[in-house]
Amino acid sequence: MLKSTSFARLLVLLLAGAGTLASCSKDSAPAPAATPETGVTTSMWTAFVQRVSEGVNSDPLGQYVAKSVQIPNEGTRPVRPKMNAEDRSWASIQSLLAATRGPDVPYIQPIEPTCDDYSYCGGGGGGGGTPTVYSTFTSSEGIGMDGDPTDNPTNAIMCVTALIRDSERDANLTMSASASVYSGFNRLNADLNKGAGGKYIYLTFTRKSLYPGGYWFNLYQGDDSGRKRPITRFRNPGEGGTIDGNYTNTWWEDVSKLLGGGIFNRADFNDGAGGPYIYLQYSKLVETQRGFPYPTQFVKEVGVLSGNSSSIQPPAGWIKHPQDLNQGVGGDYIYLCYKY
Repeated sequence: MLKSTSFARLLVLLLAGAGTLASCSKDSAPAPAATPETGVTTSMWTAFVQRVSEGVNSDPLGQYVAKSVQIPNEGTRPVRPKMNAEDRSWASIQSLLAATRGPDVPYIQPIEPTCDDYSYCGGGGGGGGTPTVYSTFTSSEGIGMDGDPTDNPTNAIMCVTALIRDSERDANLTMSASASVYSGFNRLNADLNKGAGGKYIYLTFTRKSLYPGGYWFNLYQGDDSGRKRPITRFRNPGEGGTIDGNYTNTWWEDVSKLLGGGIFNRADFNDGAGGPYIYLQYSKLVETQRGFPYPTQFVKEVGVLSGNSSSIQPPAGWIKHPQDLNQGVGGDYIYLCYKY
């Protein structure tokens, strides 16, 4: 009698050979049983991605990698293939890899897919069909509602920073330290390098007008009003202007990371994962101030949207910033979202 694992592998191969399409999604509800029409279940896909992150399995496309994979932050960093879930099939994976193989191709070459006795081998397109689109959304709503009643009576978002650490444990210790410069900040529990290796990166925010004269509240304002005013807009430097040092002009401030000793520097949202250097900026200027061309709207909430397709959308009322924070490094598609 065949072992159950051998039978499962044989079934996957038979389905792939017959050209059967499979689908799967990530959902909090119990996953349905797999059928020839729906293919692998939600739990199969998410378990596969998790086991790739743990280094047990590998993705045949090379889009998802183990969290232990680290790329030096120097020079031109290599990139990984990336594909929307709705386009991910075994044929499309083979086509993309065939087009990108070669000594002069900058893509990080994926290793051959491996399996073990307890998990689905191949992910979407690895012999098991095409997964359906899924997404997760983490937001600031209902968190840290303790803004200054005079400076910030609506509890809008006063500042965002990036918490970047080598491990999740280090990130937890940083947030829990009573003397931390992050006191007054709250972390959104969504790794912005999810599926792409690299550092653990989290978005942090505060509704407090902390640190009078502080680094991130008034450096670019030219007066003390910046620390008392909520954020009005986000962008990435590619949306206009060029980076001059850490700042493009007096309208925009970089989303920064803590280096230690109260010193901050511009945060790279691909830190340790390779690919292009990804930066975000925000402004606190209001309409007509120094010629700021945008209407005055204060950002009330921030969120992180992640999933396996660029087509994912946040809940109604939220704005999805178009910059994929995992651009060029594989993994999930990850976006900053905000709400006025």
